[in-house]
Amino acid sequence: MKKQLMIVGIIVILLAVGLSGCNEDNNTVQSDEEKIIGTWVYEGSNDLHTDSFIFYNNGSVYCIYHWPGSTILEYQWNGYTIVENKLKIGESVYEYAFSNNDNTLTITMVGTTTPEVFNKQLE
Repeated sequence: MKKQLMIVGIIVILLAVGLSGCNEDNNTVQSDEEKIIGTWVYEGSNDLHTDSFIFYNNGSVYCIYHWPGSTILEYQWNGYTIVENKLKIGESVYEYAFSNNDNTLTITMVGTTTPEVFNKQLE
């Protein structure tokens, strides 16, 4: 009887330990690849161009450019990658940082010192 009780106790302990690992952690930290997905709008001054980027989870980005003094919009599809804390869009490489609860994206083209700040367009 003691042997059966001990076997049942071990099974109960193993089940409890095994099932305790089934909890989902809804507070997981998003990767930069996940954070960047969505529409980012640049609200800079008139002396700089106005951009918006729409990043998709398939590695493509839709770029919209509006140049100062012009009503002409330019559209461009590019691929993007994030490698070693660098964002590469087409042939351009940027250093980037998220802030404001991941709702602000600051990018600076490598080799320049002028950062551009984008705000995430909330859906």
